[in-house]
Amino acid sequence: MQNIVRELYCINDTETAELNDRGKKILSIELSLDGFSYCVLDAEKFRYIALESFAFEGIKDLNDLCPVLDETVREKMLLTGSYQRISFALNTPDVTLVPADLFSYTEKNTYLNFNSYIDQEIETRVDKLNNLSAFAIYAFPKQLLHKINFLFPACRIRHISTSLIENILYMVRYGRVSPQLVLHVQKGNFQILHFVGENLSFYNSYRYQNWDDLFYYLFFVLEQLGLEAEKIDMMLYGEVGIESEFYKKVKLYFKSFSFGPRSDLYKYSESFDDIPHHFYYNLLSLNACG
Repeated sequence: MQNIVRELYCINDTETAELNDRGKKILSIELSLDGFSYCVLDAEKFRYIALESFAFEGIKDLNDLCPVLDETVREKMLLTGSYQRISFALNTPDVTLVPADLFSYTEKNTYLNFNSYIDQEIETRVDKLNNLSAFAIYAFPKQLLHKINFLFPACRIRHISTSLIENILYMVRYGRVSPQLVLHVQKGNFQILHFVGENLSFYNSYRYQNWDDLFYYLFFVLEQLGLEAEKIDMMLYGEVGIESEFYKKVKLYFKSFSFGPRSDLYKYSESFDDIPHHFYYNLLSLNACG
């Protein structure tokens, strides 16, 4: 498949009868310049039964993802047909969060201008974050948006910040986890969330090319927030394993460090045991984002 480096994971516990009954299934998709992942939830059993993930190489513009999506959908049977619901998350670094009390839909382009240049080829989109009492404003290329709506009619589109913040904030406020700092790391990009008690005090997203880039941004944020790595509790999500150079550096700098758990709102088929529980957190939690 053009522009795809390799298939990272492929889990499929569906049977032929299940494939023909997708009206009782929920499809979740996450897309970035660096990769494409999707998973299938059995809506009756509330159990994940399939997940597949790919890495991209050499894609510099979001609109260049259109032919890649076409080819992927043609080749992957689970991406076609009718689902009870389809949720889609766009993973881009530029997003502006505005408190609900200060937000106005008529000013959405003004908010977006803080982070992005607006032109006629961009649609300004707005997500509501109920747990945070805020709105996320982000740019979505119209060409890519039309392609997504064509391939996945009536899909629910969200920015990665919306689902990531809402789901982690939910776990924090219900006592499931209690980190001061959360890193969500994927190929080519990562997000930082800082909590003071049960409240999110900082969120930002960054592109990186190597681990040195990532740690430069991370320690810059810590410095701005007046935090010391060896004195804070840090939790990690994302597709980085214990064999990675990143993990070795994190263990060196952060004395209190743990991998984040999966959402306990769902069940997972046995094949999911082959994937570390901190992998694909955002994708597997996308359904819980309103």
